[in-house]
Amino acid sequence: MRISFAAALRRRTVATAIAATLLSAGASAVVAENLAPSSQPAMPAPAAVPAPQTADATGKPLSTEARIVIVEWKIKKGHEQEFLDYWATKSTIPDRTGLIAEFMSSEESREQFPWINWAAAESGDFTTFYNIGIWRKADDFMGQIGKYIDNKRPPMAFEADHRHRVFLAPVKWRIGMASLPGKDAEGVK
Repeated sequence: MRISFAAALRRRTVATAIAATLLSAGASAVVAENLAPSSQPAMPAPAAVPAPQTADATGKPLSTEARIVIVEWKIKKGHEQEFLDYWATKSTIPDRTGLIAEFMSSEESREQFPWINWAAAESGDFTTFYNIGIWRKADDFMGQIGKYIDNKRPPMAFEADHRHRVFLAPVKWRIGMASLPGKDAEGVK
């Protein structure tokens, strides 16, 4: 399945577009080593989470081991700095061994970049932030972050709503001049 940034915009899929942008623009040289499927067996997933399917019926890998997690945060107006301080100082990752990169992001100005046509959630009551994390593999994310996620937990005081999350498994990628994998995935032009 080929996912383009433009197609993602048409589908209004925040996670897909951000992931496609990060993968095509390049985030870290370390990603190059982690996008190629590994010949080593994956660590077993935690007991509460079923192991993801990693190969088709012929044994061919379905994707890389790398994973991208995107979290949409809706922060009450006037509480943005409180949230950013929380994220920067309290919502930390003790062991960054499997973390390739993480970006807390906000949308650019549509006045400055009039070509933006994203149908983002907009409200006078909240500001939307997107946290994009690129991990070496699913188990790294689960061991550091995923095991603590509880969708039933109420929003924090600075949140206007529950967080929305998506966990992405790259299936194709293309390489620019920035440091990422050394070549395009098979079949990508």
